[in-house]
Amino acid sequence: MKRRREEKDKFHNSREASGSFRKRTEYEEKDTTPSKLDSVHDDLKMAIMTRLPAKSLMKFRYVSKMWCSFIGRQELVDSFFVVSSAQPRFIVSFSNNAFGKPEEKLTFLLSYPEGSSSSSLVPRFEMALPVGLRASQEYCASLHGFLSVYTDHGLMVCNPSTEQVFNLSKNTQFVGYDPIGGQHKALSVHLRDPSSARPHLLHKVLTLGGGGGWRDIEGTPVPYIPVSVGVCINGVIYNGGYKYNSTTDFKNKNPVVMCFDVRSEKVSFIQAPSAVVLCGKNAIFIEYNGKLASILVHPPLARSIPFDLWILEDAQKHEWSKQTCVFPSSAWESVSCRRMSFQGTNKAGEIIIVPSVVNTIKVQPFYIFYYNVTTNYVRRVRLLGIGDNEEFQRSYGFVGGYECFVRVAPHHVDSIAFLNNPLYIKRGALELMLSHHV
Repeated sequence: MKRRREEKDKFHNSREASGSFRKRTEYEEKDTTPSKLDSVHDDLKMAIMTRLPAKSLMKFRYVSKMWCSFIGRQELVDSFFVVSSAQPRFIVSFSNNAFGKPEEKLTFLLSYPEGSSSSSLVPRFEMALPVGLRASQEYCASLHGFLSVYTDHGLMVCNPSTEQVFNLSKNTQFVGYDPIGGQHKALSVHLRDPSSARPHLLHKVLTLGGGGGWRDIEGTPVPYIPVSVGVCINGVIYNGGYKYNSTTDFKNKNPVVMCFDVRSEKVSFIQAPSAVVLCGKNAIFIEYNGKLASILVHPPLARSIPFDLWILEDAQKHEWSKQTCVFPSSAWESVSCRRMSFQGTNKAGEIIIVPSVVNTIKVQPFYIFYYNVTTNYVRRVRLLGIGDNEEFQRSYGFVGGYECFVRVAPHHVDSIAFLNNPLYIKRGALELMLSHHV
């Protein structure tokens, strides 16, 4: 036990990182003696706290009831997010390969500065989840401070800063954020009657932090089949599917993009090229310059890996544009993984391309790539802390040549928000689960 804690402290190399593994009881005792800061004006305290690390504020919540109440004020939560927005990060989640031992599965969340021009980036440890990543769903997204990721237990939502975790029901396919109403919502889509051959779907919505449970919403005029993961852009969840021509014709169907407006909770469709609508992890939907985009990867050629970038130019007119891009094969030679994973774009509009798994056969540097669509320029960046520490890999199950999956969520902003909901895993329960690994 002592050895593994030392390994974690060595790997994270920071007091904040190692502190997130400690038990909550280490700082549960609150000093009831008034602090000098309690007499400071609220505006000044607000200005100070918005510039402190989120993990530090989470510890300060246990100083006293007054501090806990102040840090939980919505005004501070909103101000902290605005200040943090100036320094966005991207989250990298990667899991070990303990497939036969569920109690030993772990998914680590590390964050890196976004927008850096450095050729190598140093990680900041965020948290660890006692689950693995799902192989068939290459999905990880940051939604206003909360991370949505597919695990082998289903869709999970967490706040890396507060370590609050929501374990959603197995039928949950999508999570989105309404920027106007300031609400996170989960969408569940499943057959109304599984025994029927007619694919009429039942839609249920859960407002995270809303205090209520799942509720039915109005369905669609005609049945459809969702076949891919989704992406949330400006309050709308997009995913690929097939829509039938009518409520009675179940033989003919057309490729579409299903649109779920998170605020109004209405479903609509956009006609899509057949190349855009693919099943499972073959479907790649990302945000590109504020628009919905889809990527279709072609078989590699001798010197290049071509892919098509489909962009939804006008949703009302169902208009798409296509651009063929060429990724040089020589840039990928430093990667042992053959499968490229497209994980969105950075602030500069460059497409983020990563290996889909960590090499567990040998220790080697882990790289991500940024592809500029306009210039065809490729930039390689090394991410420290992933795959380059033999002692860490051996201690936490990154061995044996099994696939250890990697996901990336760009544009993450630290948030100190808590969502009150009976469906989340309380931090004490999460620490109890993690204690089996320590």
